[in-house]
Amino acid sequence: MGTRLPLRAAVAFAAAAAVVTAGAACGGSSGKAGTTITLSGGPSASPQSRTASFGDTYAYRDGLKVTVTQPAKFTPSSTALGHEAGNQPVRFTVSLSNGGKDPLDTAGVLVTLESGAKADRAQQVFDSASGVGTPFTGTLEPKGSGKATFAFDVPPGGLGRLNVAVRPGFGQERETVHWTGSAR
Repeated sequence: MGTRLPLRAAVAFAAAAAVVTAGAACGGSSGKAGTTITLSGGPSASPQSRTASFGDTYAYRDGLKVTVTQPAKFTPSSTALGHEAGNQPVRFTVSLSNGGKDPLDTAGVLVTLESGAKADRAQQVFDSASGVGTPFTGTLEPKGSGKATFAFDVPPGGLGRLNVAVRPGFGQERETVHWTGSAR
């Protein structure tokens, strides 16, 4: 039992170092992305070890992989819900790839966005005319993949500091992972 704490600390340190290295390799928000980050720290790992740059893929131990594209500004249609004048909507795609042996109920996938220095929670935008806002539905079978495009209304001054959080499933052992960077 005495060796577990140092091992956990070593795993958390190695995981944090991997994220820092991956972030540097991806160039942050410079447009370079595509790194797969696999961490074994689990829920006890430090929050920094569950942070990726936009475009990176986070691989869970059970084979599920999640990728979040870099948010891009867009103009919502006149029928959009959740957009307030003066805010800037952004959209991005969340991709899931189930490399595990069990089906994933995608109805439990939770996606949120915080922006700016104060980490203000952004309002989700629903705009079927622009093809955004329809959440994941159904079951993702093993070896299956799917994607959904989300949009959020970012208050003025918040585009340079975005934090998209994805939690793939209620009541499951998968931790929330954060993708950070700026909008393009």
